[in-house]
Amino acid sequence: MGQASPTIKCRKCGATFEPDMKSKEKWSCPSCQTKNPNLKRHYRSVADLCILGLVLGLIIVAVRIKDAGLNVPVLLFFADSALLLLTIVAVYRSRAPWADSRVKLLIWITFGVALLGNVVVPLILSGRLNLIAVILYTVIFAYLLWLNAQAAKCTPSADPPVVTK
Repeated sequence: MGQASPTIKCRKCGATFEPDMKSKEKWSCPSCQTKNPNLKRHYRSVADLCILGLVLGLIIVAVRIKDAGLNVPVLLFFADSALLLLTIVAVYRSRAPWADSRVKLLIWITFGVALLGNVVVPLILSGRLNLIAVILYTVIFAYLLWLNAQAAKCTPSADPPVVTK
């Protein structure tokens, strides 16, 4: 039993079409030729950010374990690593991550936890604001908001249920 191909709705004319999932370019609407964002590529970029965070985090944790041994922050990082890994796998396995509410929720949770761990908790515990992290997360959350808006514009609504008498 094959799965249906993912579809998107054109932002301009509203026509629903199957995008070229192998393309790295914007998706052109066959009806009006409007260029729609390649949502698969954008969601994979978010997963790539998670991969980068996982690799950088592993390096930092390796240094911390060498210096201070196993402690609570290191254990919390391992929990965060599991969340990052789960998000990466969910995005890459989803045929249409822009329409998958679980994938989108997981992305928001992952980056929310990262913001808490890298900006809010250090601010509360030490009174220091990591300005680089604030700028980085401002850019990331602006991108996530833009991506969420594009996904909402391009996700076809579900067909209404068929009523039989």
